[in-house]
Amino acid sequence: MKDETAVSLYESARDRFRSLIAQEQKAQEQISHWGPIVEKLATLAGEELPADVQERVNALNKVKRTSEMAVEDLGLTDAIRWVFKQPLILPLTPTQVRDRLAEMGFDLTKYTHMMPPIHNTLKRMKENGEIREVDAPLGLGKAFEAAK
Repeated sequence: MKDETAVSLYESARDRFRSLIAQEQKAQEQISHWGPIVEKLATLAGEELPADVQERVNALNKVKRTSEMAVEDLGLTDAIRWVFKQPLILPLTPTQVRDRLAEMGFDLTKYTHMMPPIHNTLKRMKENGEIREVDAPLGLGKAFEAAK
């Protein structure tokens, strides 16, 4: 026969543990998002990052470089998904998506005309709810951001 008090304590502890895991995952997502933004804004402001912040940004950059090394294994759709998973301060126009793909080492030379496949992929991703279309800053037309 089970001890009802022990079962109740276990269930309460288990639920609290699950809640903490969910909070940890959300915090890690926020850290991954804000790290590069803080780094870029510090550079723009001419400020030096505090040692603890710099250490964490360096760790995030190391993970990012490791991810970028696997880019040759990605197809166009997955590569574009990866672009939108990176922290973005502003939405991206299709040409900016192309530029990000090139920066991450994606081989665009296999496409005779690289923009049509990018436009088609963005359209499909928008229709699937993965990204959303917004007005680009500075009147640059349409841009896209993660749908989160």
